[in-house]
Amino acid sequence: MLGALAGVVALYLAVDFVDNSGAFTGPGWARAVAELYANKAAVVTHMVAPAAILLGASAAVSGLRATREWTAMRALGLGPWRVAAPVVAVTLVAGIALVLLHDGVGVHAALRSEEIRQVRFGRGHDAGRFLASREPMRWFRGADGRRIYSLRGHVAGGPGFVDVTVLEVDGHFRLVRRIDARRMLPDGGEWILEDVEDRTFAPDGTMVLEHQAQRRYRFDEPPEAFQVVPGKPGELRFATLVDQIDLRRRLGLPTVELELERDNRLAYPLAGVPGALIALALALRRNRKGHLSAALVEAVAVSLAFWGAQGVAWALALSGRVPTIVAAWAPNAIFLATGIAAVRRLG
Repeated sequence: MLGALAGVVALYLAVDFVDNSGAFTGPGWARAVAELYANKAAVVTHMVAPAAILLGASAAVSGLRATREWTAMRALGLGPWRVAAPVVAVTLVAGIALVLLHDGVGVHAALRSEEIRQVRFGRGHDAGRFLASREPMRWFRGADGRRIYSLRGHVAGGPGFVDVTVLEVDGHFRLVRRIDARRMLPDGGEWILEDVEDRTFAPDGTMVLEHQAQRRYRFDEPPEAFQVVPGKPGELRFATLVDQIDLRRRLGLPTVELELERDNRLAYPLAGVPGALIALALALRRNRKGHLSAALVEAVAVSLAFWGAQGVAWALALSGRVPTIVAAWAPNAIFLATGIAAVRRLG
């Protein structure tokens, strides 16, 4: 399994390096490339580990068959579960270890590799787009739907925000008030807004404008409700994912992508267990020919089938047709049932 994982990761990184080598220029490019691919190796390991696990299982079991050990085991009355049980145990331990390693190392590696690729080796607009994506949430709506906030930047070294706009609407979504401020700083349960322009819109279309150097406001949302973490779901640690899902639900923001990442963070590394069972059943089937070549073909076929099922399940979850937990675990459940049935048929 480890040999298969190392080989698959090395092949992926080599192809990626050749494909992107034209962009690796500038002073100190070699050191930056080394750091880029060190981080990318952790990301790729998580991505291809289930496929490598089932490839390792298939190759190992094929070895038993090639050396006639499987025939000897059958002659002694030992069934397929005698082989399958240790394979499942090893793949389960590997999957759990992968969950822990990805949360501790892989998440940071994903963020760092993306930063190097965009900022160090990307074009000018790529770097700007990456840095802008790490800015705080631009727009979100309050829990009661009456207020809409636009926060365009963080206060350097502090918990507040700069270039703030707060819109208040009525039940018919008509604008009744607009507050613009240069800075917004928390103060207990209230907010202090600096350089404020407060506009009130009457039903007859008239507007009243008030300008103050500083003004105190109390919003329905507490200060911690504004701490929406920017970035892709795959670049957030598991505990942060859970907190952000709860926070965004209270703010009325969409959470399906974060929920799918949370559920898949546990389900995907454990996909090696059902995959290994299917690979084992294919390796021990009657009239099978070949050893490593057959194991490689079978592992690729099972991996493609799993990724296809996973893609369909994800699309259904993102469209709101199925819960994210169902989308994350359904491919595992289907392949596990298939693997158990296939191994039982060998007996």
